Amino acid sequence: MSAKKYGLGIDAGGTYTDAVIMELDTGKVLEYRKSPTTQPDPSQGISSALETIDTRLLRQVSMVSLATTFATNAIVEDRGAEAGIILVGYDDVPQELPKTTRVLMVKGGHTVSGEEKEPLDIDVFEEQLDRFIEGLDAVAVTGFFSVRNPLHEIRVAEIIRKRYRLPVVRGHRLSARLNAIKRATTACWNARLIPLISDLIKAAQIVISDYKIDAPLMMVRGDGTLMSAQTAMDRPVDTLLSGPAASILGTRHLSGLDNALIVDMGGTTTDMASLAGGKVDIDPQGATVGKWKTHVEAAKVRTVGLGGDSLISLNSDRSLIVGPRRAIPLCVFAQKNPEVIGLLEKILRIMDRIPFGRIHPCSFYIQNRSPKETTGPNPADFKDSGLISEYLQYTDTDNWFAADKLKREERRGLLFRSSLTPTDLRVATGQFELGTRKAAQLGLSVFARHVNIEEAELIDAVEETISKKLCLETIAFLEEDKENAFSELIPYWFYSRIPDSGRVGLDLRVSLTAPVIGAGAPAATCLPKAFKPLGCRCVLPEAYDVSVAVGAVVGMVDRTFKAVIRPGMDGRYILHSEQSRKEFDSIKEAINCGEIVLKSLASDSMSTDYVKEPLFEFNVDEKTAQSKTGEHVYLETLLNLRATGRPDVQQLSGQDP
Repeated sequence: MSAKKYGLGIDAGGTYTDAVIMELDTGKVLEYRKSPTTQPDPSQGISSALETIDTRLLRQVSMVSLATTFATNAIVEDRGAEAGIILVGYDDVPQELPKTTRVLMVKGGHTVSGEEKEPLDIDVFEEQLDRFIEGLDAVAVTGFFSVRNPLHEIRVAEIIRKRYRLPVVRGHRLSARLNAIKRATTACWNARLIPLISDLIKAAQIVISDYKIDAPLMMVRGDGTLMSAQTAMDRPVDTLLSGPAASILGTRHLSGLDNALIVDMGGTTTDMASLAGGKVDIDPQGATVGKWKTHVEAAKVRTVGLGGDSLISLNSDRSLIVGPRRAIPLCVFAQKNPEVIGLLEKILRIMDRIPFGRIHPCSFYIQNRSPKETTGPNPADFKDSGLISEYLQYTDTDNWFAADKLKREERRGLLFRSSLTPTDLRVATGQFELGTRKAAQLGLSVFARHVNIEEAELIDAVEETISKKLCLETIAFLEEDKENAFSELIPYWFYSRIPDSGRVGLDLRVSLTAPVIGAGAPAATCLPKAFKPLGCRCVLPEAYDVSVAVGAVVGMVDRTFKAVIRPGMDGRYILHSEQSRKEFDSIKEAINCGEIVLKSLASDSMSTDYVKEPLFEFNVDEKTAQSKTGEHVYLETLLNLRATGRPDVQQLSGQDP
């Protein structure tokens, strides 16, 4: 009888790090644990999640798979490394790029047929390069129509690689689709995410080695499939929506349901996906995270900047806001920084005498790392406690702009913020046990007095804000083609459910046709109440709070490689692939060469991802159009090679992580 094989799934979330041990053959969950995610070093959180799992099981693990929301959260919060982008042959800088991105425009690029648009201006490029590179952590290079001919893009990238020790991203390697703007955005974010995901992978590998686990590391892509850690270091943008994709697989596995709305609430974001017939659609337009549109192949997921650790604050009109920014809950922060309790007590004593204005009374900041530039936070601002109170900073300096400076440094990742969150409200009221309850209770008292309402009213207002946001986002997600028709009616619907005696009104009802499957740590205390307005059942399967880690184990490697053949001059045919642009005398020759190229790319990729004997499925799709005379005109031929397989656990075992 053969020995059982075990898989270890890890979910590195913004708030919690989860670990689960499963039998690979049966899919049975044997043990699972949760631990707070630790920043800036995630290895402590991963190690804590593993330390109470049976070591005999850990040492028999033959596959480790990691899912993460690090990349998604970074984009939602507009964080990332200092990255620049080189645009070859672009006429203008795409407005869709992050506004702080350093950009270098270089003459060159190609046409839609792969012909040179104009010569690559190497001399001017090299003159400007040193100044452009200074202070950057990574560089992205993308050429106009590089998917039709990558030559200029490759040449620019090679020059940078030879002169600097920096990660260099090539846009055509990330996407074979047309759309130069989306490709530039995808390449830019890939560059910004490289240090973040590389640090996470290295931290996980250290922990795996410390626990004597003899298996390399896999990671979950945004479409729910797996890739090796090495692939993820090169293509970290592919981990966008990794957590939601793994959650889809995990909740389906745990619940056994084939039709449902999956809602995974984490610390920073809530992710929604529709499960129909046991399948989840891949977004044909590429992943959209927050306001950023990319070419990343990912599950069709709606990501909302709302979670258990969302910042509770006020708008300019003093209306309540929950999210999209994340803060460390006060109850968690106070465990390592108990002086916060004394500061909150002080604020509670003096807040009636000194007005707040735009200052947040519950926000505290602590340094993340040493700033690279002199414009970083002044160490003298941090007093003896090592942290800054936004409110006390203002009262000490009488400077209204002090809070703005703190928020700017937080966005750059130089500071961490702790403040009042929905998690604190649930801890304060005893619904949830986490950290130091007194800090949560004081934060609740301070903020309730700040908005001049009772604590119970504030809790109800926060819950209603969360419910409204989730319900309206659900309707927009499920009815996206009718979103404009719903947009004015639906907000009215939400409040029309509240009885208004003495007045005739409309009772509008909107209901889901399938249950909600909840996932994530805040799901039990938030989702059943939040989805009541949609009249649906909320299912919380066993191990729902570690569904992402479960999904990380049950995934498989599944990649599609693409090429296109288009008509050239004099009856010839041009093959455009990731490798190069080639011309042929016949369509048959072009197809045969395309299949060889794609199988070569697929074989290399599958080998890197530890798939020993992948299955290949090659498809040819000829596109034609009908002319006015009724003749069929040849347009192009699309070549697709799908490669699938499970990581070979026998192959994995015994290799260095």
